[in-house]
This record gives sequence, C-alpha cells and structure tokens, in this order.
Amino acid sequence: MMKPKVSIIVISYNMNRELPRTLLSLSLPYQKDIKRDDFEVILIDNGSKVPPTAADFAHLDLDLRVLSMDNPTKSPVPAINFGLKQSAGEIIGVYIDGARIASPRLIASARDAISYNQRAFVGSRGRYLGNKFQRVAIVEGYNQQVEDEMLAKSGWENDGYKLFDLSVFDESSAPTWFDPVAESNSLFMWRSLWDELGGYSEGFTSPGGGLVNLDTWKRACELPQTIPTLLLGEATFHQVHGGIATNGSLEKVQEFYNEYFSLYNKEFEVPNSAIKFVGTFVTPAIQRELAELFAWQAITPKPIGPRKIRRAITSRLSLNQRRIINELLRTIRLVCTFRIKEIKDEKAAASEIAASEFFKGQWFAEQYPQVRAGHYDGAMYYLRYGVSQRLQPSVNFDGVWYIERYKDVAASGVNPLLHYIRHGKEEGRRIRTLVVNPADEL
Repeated sequence: MMKPKVSIIVISYNMNRELPRTLLSLSLPYQKDIKRDDFEVILIDNGSKVPPTAADFAHLDLDLRVLSMDNPTKSPVPAINFGLKQSAGEIIGVYIDGARIASPRLIASARDAISYNQRAFVGSRGRYLGNKFQRVAIVEGYNQQVEDEMLAKSGWENDGYKLFDLSVFDESSAPTWFDPVAESNSLFMWRSLWDELGGYSEGFTSPGGGLVNLDTWKRACELPQTIPTLLLGEATFHQVHGGIATNGSLEKVQEFYNEYFSLYNKEFEVPNSAIKFVGTFVTPAIQRELAELFAWQAITPKPIGPRKIRRAITSRLSLNQRRIINELLRTIRLVCTFRIKEIKDEKAAASEIAASEFFKGQWFAEQYPQVRAGHYDGAMYYLRYGVSQRLQPSVNFDGVWYIERYKDVAASGVNPLLHYIRHGKEEGRRIRTLVVNPADEL
C-alpha cells in the first residue's frame, strides 16, 4: 500500500544561522525510514532582512520550496495558514519555529503514528539545546557561540540522537516523556483535520504568535473524537536565536497570556486529554526523564560543580542584586509551568495589603532593614515572608498573635493580614495591636 505524502511547513524569520541546520535535519540521508518522494518541505519566510532562497539549500537531498510572504506580519499565523494552502500532502506538519533541529525519524514516525486513524494528530516533544531552560541558561551565559561550539563537537549531523544528551525538555514538554504537553513544535494532522480546525487562529497577532501554538494543540484536543498522539524517542531541538516566544522578556510573556485571555475570557490551561504514546527509544532515554513512570528506580543525582560556583558568586552580590536575580528566577519558574495566574493573584494580594490601614510601609521598612537594603516592595515582602519570618505589618496589627490565636489560619499558610482583610474582619475575628492592652488578651 502506498503511504500518504507528508508536507512540512517551516516558518522562518531572520534565521540565517539556524535554518541550515533545521533543513539539513529534514533532508536525506539524515531522516531515516522515508524516501525523498514521500515528503516535501515548504519554507515560508515571514519578512527576514535577508530572505533565504532555494539556491541556499540546493546541496540538500530535499524536495524544497521556498516562498516569501508579500505582506509579512509580526505574528507567524498568516504565514502558517498560507503554507497550509500551498501544501500538497495528505498529512501536513507545521514547524512554527524554523530554528528547531529534528531527530532522525521524526517524519517517518509521525506519518506511521497518524496513519492508523483519520482523527489522530501527532506531536513531538520540544527540547532546548543546553542543560537548562533557555531563559535561565541565557542569564547564566549560554549563547550562540557556546551552542555553535557544542554542536560542532557533537557530530550530530551523522547521528542526530546524540542531541538528546545535549538538551533538556522545554517548558511545554517537561518533565518526563509521559507527561501531558502544552504544545508541539512539530504538529502533524491530516489535511481534513486541519480544515476542520481552521488552521491557526488569526486572532493571535502578537510577535511570534504569542500562545497560538499552545492554542492550536488545545483546540485540536477539544475537537470531537480526536486522538492526541505523542512520539516517544523523537523530538525537535531548539537553537537559541533570540526568538520572541522562547527567549523574550517575562513582560512579553505576560502580554501573550493577556492576549489569550482577551480572546477567550479565561486563562490558558494545559489540556488534560488522554494521550496515545507511539514510538521507540533508539537510544536509551535519560533516566530522570522516565522517573515518574519508573519510580522504583533509584536515581542518585551527581554532584554539580556549577552550584558551588553560583554560591560563591551569590555570596559576593549585594542584597539588591540577589533580590533581582531571585525575582527573575521565581517569575521564570511560574511562567515556565504555566502558573501565570499566580503572578497576577500575588500582585493583587500585595496591593490589598498596601492599601490596608493596618500596613505602614515606612514603619515596615524601618523595622526590617533588609527590605530597604534589597529595594523590596514592602507589601510584597510582607506577603511572601510575613509568616515564615514572623514579621509585623505595623503597630496596629499583630500578625504573629493572629495566626497563633487562629489555628485554621496558621494551618492554611495564608498571610495573616491578607486573611483578615478578605475574611477575618467580616467573620468578626479579633485583632490586637503591638501595644498590648489587657483587654486584647481576652
């Protein structure tokens, strides 16, 4: 039986460094178990300063078309939907980010996995080159030069599976092979399913598309009787290139979530659809990436030298510098785990505390010198550390006494003043000042 033809849409924007690797990884003989006539690659350039041409990649054994958008936009969505219309395959895969190297059997595995059912769609997990989430790695010195040197030494062109040893799962794919994903950067569907889905949503106009790739995976999961399928042992590997969606500022990421909320009037949530897993591990999977499935296996972490280096560096930083780094890393953790709502909720709670008659910012900063030395927002500092450090918001409210008197509040771990503002006052709970009167003890 003749197998269905596959079209792969690759979107590029100022990726002259990254595209040669990406397209090499989609060509023969790098791609295994598939013939040249079985697939095509359509490269859509979305307004690069130096647009790629077919001649740039004529040396590759690849059925390639290179097209450019006449009216490029900051969002790749119009380019993707244009590519879908240009494709000839019965199965269409979308690479929203052209900076991703494919593993050697990505195309063949996706085609085989999707062929068993017309309602199936297939994704692969994404990985970052380097040993950390790239937002964190960049702060610590990872860059294109470091990456180029690493790849040059690896020999990945002859064995792409070596890239698994040089990478980690990205935020949308972590922490193990058997967890749900928020998106796939190589998303394959039957043409009929792409038509039913309506392609990528044109409402996402942010640079880089914002959360449109996550939205597309989620909408596909929510179509009637679809079968979300993830490949085992195959992946795409993200090259660092300063992309908006992957390496942009946290403020920009916040804008993406705001855009999603404006379109759907709800926060983004990772779909919890049942996933079908298909594939083979050509090379042994890293043990920690199977840890949740094989929990019985003892995992002994190896000593990590950089931690000692980081401690030594941290000891030389000022309190304000430590605060800035800690704030950045904390926000990165929340964003990377799609807990953006926690950031909003925390800001709202700190605002409530700051506006309360029982919080005095100047007094608080005078009582706790670390607040002023670290340039902390007083209300935010009290919200986060008021319980653990037994801090007082003002002489008018004894927070330590409040949680000692009300065990349910202590058990909940909530900030005492925030609890009183939101619940305690209405419930008629007693408070006392730091200047103790006998009547306050009753």
